Amino acid sequence: MSVFLGVLTQNILPIALVASFGYLLRRRFEIHLSTLNSVVFNILSPCLVFSSLVNSRLPGDELLELSLFALVSIMAIGGLALGLARLLRLGRADMTALLIVAMFANGGNYGLTLLQLRYGDDGIARGVVYFVVSTLIFYTLGVFIASMGRLTWRESLRRMARLPAVYAALLALLVYGLRLPMPEPLLRGVTIAGSGAIPIMLLILGAQIADMRRGETTGYVWPAVGLRLVGGPLMGVVVAAALGLSGLGRSSMIIEASMPPAVFCLILAAEFGLPTSAVARIVVFATLISPLTIAATITLLGL
Repeated sequence: MSVFLGVLTQNILPIALVASFGYLLRRRFEIHLSTLNSVVFNILSPCLVFSSLVNSRLPGDELLELSLFALVSIMAIGGLALGLARLLRLGRADMTALLIVAMFANGGNYGLTLLQLRYGDDGIARGVVYFVVSTLIFYTLGVFIASMGRLTWRESLRRMARLPAVYAALLALLVYGLRLPMPEPLLRGVTIAGSGAIPIMLLILGAQIADMRRGETTGYVWPAVGLRLVGGPLMGVVVAAALGLSGLGRSSMIIEASMPPAVFCLILAAEFGLPTSAVARIVVFATLISPLTIAATITLLGL
């Protein structure tokens, strides 16, 4: 119990505190979330990806293993979500909503912050790998799933080609792989910008929770919450064991897989005419419950 409370107070409570600032800001002032999202999406997040990968000392084989973990775990949980949707006899729109909230976890503002608090820069370096792979899948397969055939793979790839984080990751891998020297002032500037991504993303998370409105709850909301918060870490344990992950890499990946649904799922839902009220409730309920499930996961697995 002492370990469980320690995780809650030392690792998760600071995250909730910063997110609550965003909640209060949104309630009190007319802040423009679209502007903040644009700043994070186009500048701060790519800088975080680049600086974390370049500054990391991850061996090439571990980088590949972590990338494979992210890919396999996301696809596997998607398979479980598809089975659950068929079991519940959901229609196309509801099935699609269930798929995206199950597959895409909040590995950015929530997951990376927790890894930083618990493991420091070494945790972030590994968590960024999951974050980058998840982002790539989100804007390709995720967009394709949300459109359910309305966009071709070529159109999905065009959307991905406009993502700054993709180029940041590719450039970082080039610098990392070839051991190219980086001018110190440039690297420091990018690192400083990247360090601003996490607190701003937490403020955005709190503000987006403040924007949620009451409405009818559909029958698959709680099954979706359970699949994401319980099925996620269980799938993470299985995939980590299958890939032979150990140590900090294993811990970081399982924690990332334990996160609640990404808030960006709401953007996909609104963009493609999915049931936004159901997606919003799944995201909010899972986010509010997740401190308990994540703390339990860390405690029980000794992460």
